[in-house]
Amino acid sequence: MSEREPEEALARRRLFALLGGAVGLVALPAACAREAPPKPGQVSVPLSELEEGRRVIVVLLGNPVEVSRSGDSVVARSLLCTHTGCVVKWRADRSEYLCPCHEGRYDAEGNVISGSPPKPLPELPVRIAGGNALIGG
Repeated sequence: MSEREPEEALARRRLFALLGGAVGLVALPAACAREAPPKPGQVSVPLSELEEGRRVIVVLLGNPVEVSRSGDSVVARSLLCTHTGCVVKWRADRSEYLCPCHEGRYDAEGNVISGSPPKPLPELPVRIAGGNALIGG
């Protein structure tokens, strides 16, 4: 055994320790993002439940919200009519939302087609974190 072998072994151990720490620093934010619970005023929806074309309804702060996915984009839309706050219903046969109170109509993107609603259905903020869509503020 030469004098250099202990030095080389020590250098290798230091290198492996540094590499292990670097891997941990890279993996830590991803692990935290996966496990972070929704904040108050948010709802978490697993992306696995958001199949293309499927509309999932959740309740956020007591109000119905529709969540849908198109490719990598996730959209959350309030289902409260902007006229009087009635809950609108998706009509797949007509590809539109219909308000049962005064027959206001919205297109698939929530824009007003006809009736009393003064504004489109509002979209809510969506953030993707660790396989979940976090809806709301």
